[in-house]
Amino acid sequence: MESEIIRIALVDDHALFRSGIAALLKEFDDLMIVFEASNGKELQLLLPQHLPIDVVLMDIKMPGLNGFDTTEWISTHYPKTAVLALSMFDESIDIIKMLKAGAGGYLLKESSPEELYAAITAIHQNGFYSNELVSDQLIKSLKSGKHIEDWYEQYGLNQKELEFLRLCATELTYRQIAETMGVAERTVENYRQSLSEKLGIKNRVGLALFAIKNKLVSLGNETL
Repeated sequence: MESEIIRIALVDDHALFRSGIAALLKEFDDLMIVFEASNGKELQLLLPQHLPIDVVLMDIKMPGLNGFDTTEWISTHYPKTAVLALSMFDESIDIIKMLKAGAGGYLLKESSPEELYAAITAIHQNGFYSNELVSDQLIKSLKSGKHIEDWYEQYGLNQKELEFLRLCATELTYRQIAETMGVAERTVENYRQSLSEKLGIKNRVGLALFAIKNKLVSLGNETL
């Protein structure tokens, strides 16, 4: 039985990078790059002409229309198309913004071809891709689809920890989060450490993803 072909769109403003990714993905028989775009505006023109597209490999920083806005547009108009963010840097705020825009995961551009293949297949099958930022415990939570009233008591979270979780999915720094909550930075660090132990999540991006998937925040710019 033949494997299902995963149809891919590649969006990046660097032609050499697109060529390199295209060459790498040719090694995998079940992946096919249907089209390439240099920015979000170009993708908006090309995507309707090449449906269905299963996965979009999305650069974050692009001229014209960036990865954040393009991902939000895809999520609104083509919700069955998954978005995997690609970044040169492991920048928490950018990753959180991409997740809030509707991306199902992210990967560093320096990752190996095998990692890229694993990410593409996972996000196509499950709607999200987990890496070192997301624990097995978080994956179970994502699959369960539980809402806040179902899980916060299970993990023993208090109201301050829930508030901190919400703020982790914003663009505020830890210092600004402390100011918003009216506590010391050391107290915020205590919240982070406590949540790390209770949820099994290593850092802020994982916490933000947990908050987003469990409906603590909306996919827009405002917290609930």
